[in-house]
Amino acid sequence: MQLNVYPETGRLRFRDPILRDEELRCAATRVAKKICTVNDVNFNPRTSSVLVCYDKETLDETRLKALVPLAMKLNAKVKFYDESKKGEVLALIEAIEKKVESIGVA
Repeated sequence: MQLNVYPETGRLRFRDPILRDEELRCAATRVAKKICTVNDVNFNPRTSSVLVCYDKETLDETRLKALVPLAMKLNAKVKFYDESKKGEVLALIEAIEKKVESIGVA
């Protein structure tokens, strides 16, 4: 999954074909909303990307480093994704969500 962070403008862009799946997209968006104060979320089905516009004062990038190990596991599952791995991907997204809640990122 490609992730671009634009801290100067308060935007995150996630791009991957799995985001066409509404359940996976909603789970990822739910986590983003716990990481920072989200002002707007837009999905572009043509590019399989989600643009999250957030309040740049609410994202603490140094605390995000705690999410890197789980994000790497998620990225490995997504890289070779097929429908049979959907449950594993959702479980990893949930694990990231729990980690966010435990470290109080937002």
